[in-house]
Amino acid sequence: MTAYAFGTGTLIAKRTDTANTPPFMFGVLQGVSLDFDQKLESLTGQNKVAVALSDGELKITGKAKFARLQMTLFNNLFIGQAAGSGGLEMTSTGESATVPSSSSYIYVVANASLTPLEDFGVFYQSNGVQLIPVASSPTVGEYTFNTSTGTYTFAAADAGAALYVYYTYMATSGNKLTYANQLMGTAPIFEVYFKTTTSNFGAPKDVTIKLNACKSSKLSLSFTNQKFTIPEFDFQAMADASGNVFTLTTTE
Repeated sequence: MTAYAFGTGTLIAKRTDTANTPPFMFGVLQGVSLDFDQKLESLTGQNKVAVALSDGELKITGKAKFARLQMTLFNNLFIGQAAGSGGLEMTSTGESATVPSSSSYIYVVANASLTPLEDFGVFYQSNGVQLIPVASSPTVGEYTFNTSTGTYTFAAADAGAALYVYYTYMATSGNKLTYANQLMGTAPIFEVYFKTTTSNFGAPKDVTIKLNACKSSKLSLSFTNQKFTIPEFDFQAMADASGNVFTLTTTE
């Protein structure tokens, strides 16, 4: 019985150039496309239609759209460097702060102990005007920031002012990947397994494709208001160490 394909199926990729790396499942998969692009060289004479065709390069590329964000994707399939614990964090709407009404006009951030800290701006809550960072002795509308203690210091003229402060700190939870510049040709190699199952009059029919060795050419992250982020992951297949490229199976 003929096999049909309906829906997005299942897509999993696993790094193969390094042992004991966890596979990545493209969760909440939105779509997968696989393109087999066969280059043809034509031989023509004085007539319009070729008298002979010869096949050249076969280019196999894929694209996946999905919703699951996980360090395994960035590290094992695209970056290829070691990930550690912790992560760079920032409060999403700014930390609410008030300048003391009397000396010494300082504010210590809530995450002062989670160094390193970095200032990313201070704004008046009343009108949204941004204050200006200075090295020392702030005047009205200015401030200093101590990265070691998480302390903001303001001018006496700003006493009692309500503010929003933005800063980053190093959280103890989560995962962290710091990208160090690499030599060309060092991107991870991974295999890709795709499967879709569709019932045809009660009989499940499968289509499976396994690409033995791939590298990623593009990872796109789009963040849009009131929409979920749907990353796009592009990859291209090549021959593995045994000279094999892919396996295709169908149940008919």
